[in-house]
Amino acid sequence: MRVIDADQVRARTDLPRLIECLERAFRSDAVVPQRLIRALPGGSAERQFLVMPAFDPDGSVAVKLVTYDPENAGRGLPTVQAAVVAFSREGTPVAVLDGTMVTRIRTAAASALASKYLSRADSSRLTVVGTGALAPWMAAAHAVVRPIDRIDVWGRRPERVAATVDAIREIVKPQVTVCAAPGLEESVREADIVSCATSSPTPLVAGRWLKTGSFVDLVGSFSPTTREADDDVVRRARIFVDTFEGALAEAGDLIDPIARGVIDRGLVEGELADLVTGRVAGRRTAEEITLFKSVGTALEDLAAAQLLLATSP
Repeated sequence: MRVIDADQVRARTDLPRLIECLERAFRSDAVVPQRLIRALPGGSAERQFLVMPAFDPDGSVAVKLVTYDPENAGRGLPTVQAAVVAFSREGTPVAVLDGTMVTRIRTAAASALASKYLSRADSSRLTVVGTGALAPWMAAAHAVVRPIDRIDVWGRRPERVAATVDAIREIVKPQVTVCAAPGLEESVREADIVSCATSSPTPLVAGRWLKTGSFVDLVGSFSPTTREADDDVVRRARIFVDTFEGALAEAGDLIDPIARGVIDRGLVEGELADLVTGRVAGRRTAEEITLFKSVGTALEDLAAAQLLLATSP
């Protein structure tokens, strides 16, 4: 059985190819059961263990085992850690992949895929909200599908912002300007794409800041009690999700305003599979505001694992 560690996952990742693989995966008949989530004993009540399987139509399988511990931020460890186990169509375990790195790259690739259908084709200015390990990959992936020439990074800690700026510069084209956001409101008001990857329990992005034609990408929160965008964001936007099953069970950015009657469930127009198959139209005009809310799906892990295994020696 092969072991593909984080450095190997990073070195072998080709974001354009991964985005293409995800697009094919969301068009496929793969079977993805709802993920199992259980509280972990000890420490914070927010600690969780997740089991995320996905079954390819050819019979092969990938399952991701995930831990989430918000206390790890103070320990210098990732809040999300994982391993992906891949099985052949015969049921043989063939590989273990660093699921932490797989999660980062496939999450970013899924947002880029959504952006392909929901952002303006001429989008050039990106604001990244958050300075965690996912942030550089979000920036890089968005820059694959749109002509991004400026990336602003916002975070609460200046030293983390500086480190994230440096990390993004390493993986995007040198002609892209990457800098610390002058302020969150100021940056969002100028952004064509706003990508949030935080664990904030309360909204950071206000709908009144969004300019006409912008695209909002929310990936950080995956709990009914966390929000990255306020009610005005969901009021103003056409809303799409990675999967209805996951987002409407776990995404506080949608569950909370729906429960309070701010928006109706019917305003969530489609999921990624609808967009890539054309069942639901993506962006229709240059003026509309669009929103993509992702909580992650094992289908993305399956696609990423298959690509990495196919391109690994």
